[in-house]
Amino acid sequence: MRYIKVLGLVALFFFSMLFFVQNNEVLMQELALSLKVFGWDYQSEAVPFYLLILLSFVIGALLCTLYFFLERARLSKLCKQLRKKNTALEQEVASLQQPKYDTFQETDEACATDQN
Repeated sequence: MRYIKVLGLVALFFFSMLFFVQNNEVLMQELALSLKVFGWDYQSEAVPFYLLILLSFVIGALLCTLYFFLERARLSKLCKQLRKKNTALEQEVASLQQPKYDTFQETDEACATDQN
């Protein structure tokens, strides 16, 4: 499975490089982004188009990593709570399964007096 992942990453890298090489002229064009909201006007500096693509990819990867890290932390906390509850329930079952010798002794004594 590990080899398939490495092969997939190599293929992704290869096709990404192929894309950038074949579209070099288009990707080198500069682009200025603008945002107009509620009378506020913002315009960025002109940057190459390929830089916007790469930054978008990196920001998306970081956001996905953050999301999965938070989800793993939540699931880890839930697992810990469930283990604690499971241990408590196992202890309760074990305590209920222990024989009560006092009760058996009283029953044995009552049976002995009935037989006499």
